[in-house]
Amino acid sequence: MKPVQTDEFCRLRFISGVTISPRGGSACAVVSEADREKNEYRSDLWSFRGGKWTRLTSSGNARSFFYLDEETIIFPSLSGKDVKGAGSLFRRISLNGGEATDAYSFPIPVSRLLPLPNGDFIAAGTVTPGFEKLYMGGGKLTEEYKKHLEEEADYEVLLENPWWHNGSGHSKGTYTSLFMYRARSKKLSPLTAGGIHVSKCALSRDNGSVWFLSSPVKPRRTLTGETCLCRLDLRDLTIRTVLSDSDGFRLQDFEPGDGCVFVLASDGRYGLNTDPDFYRLDEKTEKTELLARYGESIGSSVGSDVRYGGGRSMKADGDTLYFISTRFDGAYLYKLENGAVSRVLDRPGSVDSFDVLNGRIMAVALWDMRPQEVYDGTGKRLSGFNSAALRGKYVAVPEPLEVDRGSYSVHGFVLKPMGYDPAKKYPVILDIHGGPKTVYGPVFCHEMQYWAGKGYFVIFCNPTGSDGRGPFMDIRGKYGDVDYEDIMAFTDSALEAWPAMDRNNLFETGGSYGGFMTNWIIGHTDRFRACASQRSISNWFSFWGVSDIGVEFGSDQCAADPWSAPEKLWSQSPLKYADRVRTPTLFIHSFEDYRCPIDQGYQMFTALLEHGVESRMVCFRGENHELSRSGKPSHRIRRLSEITNWFETHRV
Repeated sequence: MKPVQTDEFCRLRFISGVTISPRGGSACAVVSEADREKNEYRSDLWSFRGGKWTRLTSSGNARSFFYLDEETIIFPSLSGKDVKGAGSLFRRISLNGGEATDAYSFPIPVSRLLPLPNGDFIAAGTVTPGFEKLYMGGGKLTEEYKKHLEEEADYEVLLENPWWHNGSGHSKGTYTSLFMYRARSKKLSPLTAGGIHVSKCALSRDNGSVWFLSSPVKPRRTLTGETCLCRLDLRDLTIRTVLSDSDGFRLQDFEPGDGCVFVLASDGRYGLNTDPDFYRLDEKTEKTELLARYGESIGSSVGSDVRYGGGRSMKADGDTLYFISTRFDGAYLYKLENGAVSRVLDRPGSVDSFDVLNGRIMAVALWDMRPQEVYDGTGKRLSGFNSAALRGKYVAVPEPLEVDRGSYSVHGFVLKPMGYDPAKKYPVILDIHGGPKTVYGPVFCHEMQYWAGKGYFVIFCNPTGSDGRGPFMDIRGKYGDVDYEDIMAFTDSALEAWPAMDRNNLFETGGSYGGFMTNWIIGHTDRFRACASQRSISNWFSFWGVSDIGVEFGSDQCAADPWSAPEKLWSQSPLKYADRVRTPTLFIHSFEDYRCPIDQGYQMFTALLEHGVESRMVCFRGENHELSRSGKPSHRIRRLSEITNWFETHRV
């Protein structure tokens, strides 16, 4: 057996957006892979017919798509050379062969197209303040807009908070509107009013309405409290608000079904992270009824670094709602039928995305310690994109470890090092997940397997604040308190259960919330030989108001703000305890990280240097908060090498 290498992820394929055709004769998915030579990722469409997968595109830039009909697929072109000005282009390709051809072009960025039976489309397009009529096209207006961009290239004018978004830069006050696109005239006409942002839209099953979520564009955009579910009647193009946020009812998502709309909404009892319950909105009467109290996470929050792209996490099939939900340490496929929730795919790991049509299921999953593959509703594997990727490689199987904490338990795992011999001693890496409302589970994670291949024990757990256990995720006002105690108790239990773990060579790392916890740990214990803090938070004061999460996040999670309880914000800030640190610490951060801005790393790094602690900080240009998961291949390799070399250098 050979160990997993730092660049092993470059040999993997990542699957996203699996979709079954309208009549079920085929399916299609986006398959992505790293291109080491160009230092980027290539994404192409693959179709599934007759039990075989066939590549449809070869351009490397097809990252989303939809079926126009049973034989035709439409996908956006990501090549800037294809469209003049700031517009967008969609291309057409037939499942029966041939090259992709241009299909639809727009003078503004269009993120979503909903095909109508008459050949027209509902388009979700970007509106830029000052150029609200750019959708009309025309060379003069386009040239004015291009000139404006050139003149303003050196400036950022902030109009709202949050003013930027991780991975996409400053928002410049833009928002998404709905438009009607008439295929015959090739023209767009606006449907929603200016200053109203549309976050999701979907056609009703009878194609008579468009349902969408909207919120007002204001100087301060909030995460809750201003969302509406609206209905666009396609007969007369009138719009009315059907549901709105209110006390005890916070809209989160929706999905059209047969004669109804399934609505997800929470009561907000646990703040921003409150998980939703299920409601049914009758399309005819527009009356809403509670279907099921649920209060668990929707979608997969199981951490891994072998994904690229997303996919559907909820869909109605007739009057049954299928959805992915994270429960305990895994993400499973469930269904809501006749008011009862039941599990459909009961297999440890993570269902990352899926589609369903007339009871037929296709799911992308991380199962059996394998990279992603496509499976059917019985769990049978339908693809072999990664069959040979890890052949002959050592893949450690996570061994569960449960730690009793009195009224609850902390659940985690241990990976044994390659060539494990219980008579020998091995260094240990404690890896802390982000979130904190995520989980670690029994899925393949490249960095962990790399460390196991280099002879490390790797231990990881789900402390208080983690997802999948209802109210267990509520950590408001307790950052660095109960979660820290949970993690230390888990570490102690792992060391006791595995005598081959070398207590003198104990290391720790984590990103995002895991980075916060790394900063906290080094200020509260000297037990680790060295630590690596990634994309972290160190100071809740300076974090306030500058993250793309919004101004509410810090106040909500700390149960404090700079004015009402400044002492509490400071007491929960790792920077307060920087004068106690003695642990050599590496800081990893990205310049375009707008989730946990880079100054958070700067502050902790500087504080350690000022107090004579050995420190190193590595900053990545052109990367954001997703460096470890979707950063450029060379950057991901450098990041993992930096962390590993830091630990290797400090071993005794």
